[in-house]
Amino acid sequence: MKKRREGRIAQAIPDAQLESVVHTAARRIGRLLGWCVIVASPLAVVVGLVVLRPNAPSDVPSSERLLEAGEPQGWAEMYVRSWLSANRDDSAGLETFYPGGMKSTRAVGTQIPVDTSTLSVVSQRPGAWSVVVAANILVQQPDGRHRARLLCAEVSLVGGTGGYVAASLPAPMACPRTLDAVELGYPEIAELTGPIGQSVHGFLVAYLVGRGELNRYIAPGTNIGAIAPPLYAEVQLLELRTHESFEPGQAARPLDGTEVHATVRAWGYDALGQVTTIDYAITLAARAGRWEVNRIDPAPLLAGTSATPSKLPGE
Repeated sequence: MKKRREGRIAQAIPDAQLESVVHTAARRIGRLLGWCVIVASPLAVVVGLVVLRPNAPSDVPSSERLLEAGEPQGWAEMYVRSWLSANRDDSAGLETFYPGGMKSTRAVGTQIPVDTSTLSVVSQRPGAWSVVVAANILVQQPDGRHRARLLCAEVSLVGGTGGYVAASLPAPMACPRTLDAVELGYPEIAELTGPIGQSVHGFLVAYLVGRGELNRYIAPGTNIGAIAPPLYAEVQLLELRTHESFEPGQAARPLDGTEVHATVRAWGYDALGQVTTIDYAITLAARAGRWEVNRIDPAPLLAGTSATPSKLPGE
């Protein structure tokens, strides 16, 4: 009995060691599986988002859409120029755009395209475009002189990246109408020879004529450089108006940092003495008792709108 009991104890010892080994392996495998789950969880989330992501909505809700630059408007403009240039002696390469061609009976030089610009580009269906082109043309009059006029035409093109072809000749159409004249927000008349007028005149002479030191008339840090080569030989102020009003003598003694928004009309004389009428909207700021140009405004102020004070250069 005793031997039999010792044998059972001896057999139990290896079993206990085996159980310890099994438990140790189980713990290690459990930790390994735990780390796998931790590492794999973000990946599973990403995969889930990709799989479950809804389809992106179409950027084009309908078959008609306005196209951006880079579409066939350049080709359409060249086609319109060729169409306007064609005459009885020269087709002006019209067949390049419209293989059907056109036999023009117009005399040479009676219609001359000067410039073209695209007004709109619309795709009615894939591979087809409707392009509206505006053209400045010179048309010969009965007295032999040429008169400038504006012509708009709609062009139908078919094609794609491999090329384009016109489906028909350009169709003249009404150009966009001109709206009523706007009222500007410069109610005050300023003296041309006053302190503001003198600064504006000196600035334009340095800027457009190249005479005088431009830095004398602009605020420090202002990014304005004289036009080179100069456009004009002389500049004459015609009218100067301001958005702000001043008490008598106040404009001659401005406080530093005071701003005034102005619009000026002037004549620019070229080397032949010919005149071009020009307009500028500018903002001036006071510094050390004098007015300096702070910036050339991109557009004049409209009546009823307030002028937003600008930050002076260097501030």
